[in-house]
Amino acid sequence: MKNAGLTKSEVHCVAVLQSIHYVIKGERILKRAGLQIDVIPVPRDISSDCGMALEFSCSDKDYAERLLAEASIVIVGIYASKRGLYSKV
Repeated sequence: MKNAGLTKSEVHCVAVLQSIHYVIKGERILKRAGLQIDVIPVPRDISSDCGMALEFSCSDKDYAERLLAEASIVIVGIYASKRGLYSKV
């Protein structure tokens, strides 16, 4: 099992999923896999829509993306945050 252990200096990734249902399911899957996950509001820099997203360490991006895809969870986009600025990865 892998544990990300998010820190302030670490680059965080935010996964925007197709629905809140996918966010809840994705959170459960990624936590079960041992990843450190936070459910956060979608940052305004990414979308003005009200919604929730999954935040995790970018060092876990490929693993998280694979787990979500294996569960047929639709990922709208994954963004990296550096100093509060988001860019699609």
